[in-house]
Amino acid sequence: MRRPRVFTSSWGQLESAGSNIGDLAVFASQVGELRQDFDIGVVSSDPGRTASEWGARGFSTRRGRLAAMLRGVLWADKVVVGGGELVQDSSSLLYSPFNLLPFRLAALFGKPSFAWLIGLGQGSELRPWTRKGISGCLGLARGISVRDEPSGRLLSDLGFRRDRFLVAADAAFCLCRNRRPGPVVSDLLGAAPRDVSNRTGSLLPLETRRKLGLARDVRDEGTADGWASLLDSHLERNGGRVLLLPFHTGSLSNSDDAMCVAVLERMKHGAAASIFRDTSLDGFLEAIAGCRVMVSTPLHGAILSVVSGALPVAAPYSSKGARFMAEAGLGDLVIDCREPGWWRRASDKVAEAWRTADSRWEALSARREELLAAASANTAYFKSVCAL
Repeated sequence: MRRPRVFTSSWGQLESAGSNIGDLAVFASQVGELRQDFDIGVVSSDPGRTASEWGARGFSTRRGRLAAMLRGVLWADKVVVGGGELVQDSSSLLYSPFNLLPFRLAALFGKPSFAWLIGLGQGSELRPWTRKGISGCLGLARGISVRDEPSGRLLSDLGFRRDRFLVAADAAFCLCRNRRPGPVVSDLLGAAPRDVSNRTGSLLPLETRRKLGLARDVRDEGTADGWASLLDSHLERNGGRVLLLPFHTGSLSNSDDAMCVAVLERMKHGAAASIFRDTSLDGFLEAIAGCRVMVSTPLHGAILSVVSGALPVAAPYSSKGARFMAEAGLGDLVIDCREPGWWRRASDKVAEAWRTADSRWEALSARREELLAAASANTAYFKSVCAL
């Protein structure tokens, strides 16, 4: 008798020429939680690599992601949607409809669906019609888990009863089981800058606009200058070294490796800095574990810092970063990069984090275990509502 099949809308090696460490962390956690009881399928640009690295069936994107998603839903017995940020309208107006589509495909073909530790944009990050889309699509799901309380409050505001969904934590916290947390004695500052100038709410995603010749790739000079000043200030205060970590490389958005190069070129003390070139999840986890403090624009830079043992300082581009830091008890270590001269205030926050990293880890270690327990509870919830 064959094992039940789960298709997940997370990405398994979506970009063969690049990587997204946040997506890989979510996918790795799903594989770890599900592989004992299920065969796993996922959309992939490199099915062979997905099979060899993860033991999962990859549905090739060669004929398009929509076709790959459709084949995956038809193959599956159950459809998992997420995890990660499921809906927001800042990067593209098609982002949310595409991410919500698996719920409708699952319903069309009579397959039960489940929303797996998803995040929902807040306030102005959502258009009015997106809220209706959330209600309609999540209403089709057999079970719903969200990764933070604000996402849960949005569901309540949309009319979902509290017994209809589970408030838990980001899927990546399941990776804590195999890693011991910090603090570490280190002179290394991690930095994960990002160019988010493409997040203008355009109809088409950046990758599509590039293919159609509608996108102008303009380097965000101001952000690169600010990060260079921030990192130089840290080196002048504390010495040591800086490691720049490009969390996303590839064509789906502005690539972080280009931003890291731009920052390094502008640093006065660039001889004390380097760019991390490994694109594997394990490589990133080990690199972050060697940092005392990690300054990150990507959400999963902050999350994986808590997983690995570095103290995060967040420079977020959307509400999800600040939401996580508040949840982790680190709300005072959030940088508002929209303010002129933001790097000066950021320098003080980094200095505070550097000075207090050891003492903060007593409370942060306990919170880390709570977040692991919350993320782990999702697995039992999934199995109960999907009648395993």
